[in-house]
Amino acid sequence: MAEHDEDPWTERIRQQLDHSARDLDAATLSRLNQARQAALQAARSPKPRPWLWPTAMATACSLALAVAIWPRVVPQPVPAPTNAAQPEDFTMLAGDEQLDLYQELDFYAWLDAQPQSG
Repeated sequence: MAEHDEDPWTERIRQQLDHSARDLDAATLSRLNQARQAALQAARSPKPRPWLWPTAMATACSLALAVAIWPRVVPQPVPAPTNAAQPEDFTMLAGDEQLDLYQELDFYAWLDAQPQSG
């Protein structure tokens, strides 16, 4: 703040303080300077935060509890389609017996298409 912006009362107080500071002895000025330096150093150093650890622990515990009681989604087994091949079909196809049955597939398809009779 510039000196010309201050009101007369503030300017008069400033002049009185400056005048009284000029009259201080060297020991007092030294102590004042040490106190000023200590205050500046304290202002620069970070202040300890005693609330930080309890807050961090409470947050961690809350998170652990939320994860522990959160409902888990269990994947349901997907049912096999009804037209899918069954394991018996694969064993029958892989076997050596009855290969002649597969050579006449057109005949069996025609037979299956015929109407059922008594």
